[in-house]
Amino acid sequence: MPPTHPPSLQFLNLTMPIHVRPACAVPATRCFLASSPPTMPAKKTWVASRASTARESSSVAEWAKGVSLEEWQGWGTSSSVPAMVAEIIRGFRALEQETNSSMSFGGLGGKLQGSFKVQEDIKHRALYNSLRDSEKKLQFFSARQIACRLLGSRGYLCQKCWLPMEDCMCSKLVPCSLWCGIKFWLYMHPKDFLRQNNTGKLLWQTFGSQAATLCLFGIHEHEEIMWDAFRHSGKNMVWFLYPNKSLSPKSAQDIFFEGPSTGLKDQKVVFSVLEEKPLNFVLIDGTWSNSAAMYRRLKV
Repeated sequence: MPPTHPPSLQFLNLTMPIHVRPACAVPATRCFLASSPPTMPAKKTWVASRASTARESSSVAEWAKGVSLEEWQGWGTSSSVPAMVAEIIRGFRALEQETNSSMSFGGLGGKLQGSFKVQEDIKHRALYNSLRDSEKKLQFFSARQIACRLLGSRGYLCQKCWLPMEDCMCSKLVPCSLWCGIKFWLYMHPKDFLRQNNTGKLLWQTFGSQAATLCLFGIHEHEEIMWDAFRHSGKNMVWFLYPNKSLSPKSAQDIFFEGPSTGLKDQKVVFSVLEEKPLNFVLIDGTWSNSAAMYRRLKV
């Protein structure tokens, strides 16, 4: 989520690919999540050629296998392994053999380090510059960010809460059900994926991945799932949260109760409709500068 508080927040309707406006009246609920920032551990480096502990040895062995479907979905997504992410990881392995050097990761976000980083940086910049299509450039950038974070977090971060295993907070979370007929889409920038201080992950940890779905910016497989869900629900059933000084603030209650209050019979009809086609709320998860690009993509 954006790190600072905007002057006001409104529910805005998507202009593209779908135009939306409030659809129906149902009882609204309000939810607040409060948390204190976790204690950040000292910087840690994982070196593929050396392993002094059992956890490091496990990580080294896993690096050679790519990313399995089970591992990928363990990080909070229900999609298949993105094709470009898998391709980039295969490229890492090939570069190890070409340069006779080993992958090493360290610091927050699982960044590449050492001599391998220098060689990989030269190669990936050349490939990026060779791409003429802006969409392919975005997909490559996003997939590389995801690939590095996946490999750099193995054996170190808990897959559920994204905190170091010794600081895992999963046992302190209490799952609960989201209101019937409501679905959250967490539209996350790749640089926020697997960040230890990210709070968006609490949505699917609390409500489940079907009620609160992760969608990674620039990852084709994720975005197609989200667009398809919007098309199924219809243009009147999609909203996203983004600050806008030129519009009057609107609460969730305003969205649900735009017209006169309905009786019990009408509410039962509304609930029946929402079970088939839920009301979708898109929550942008990124820094202010990154979220601006994500906002523009939603309007394209």
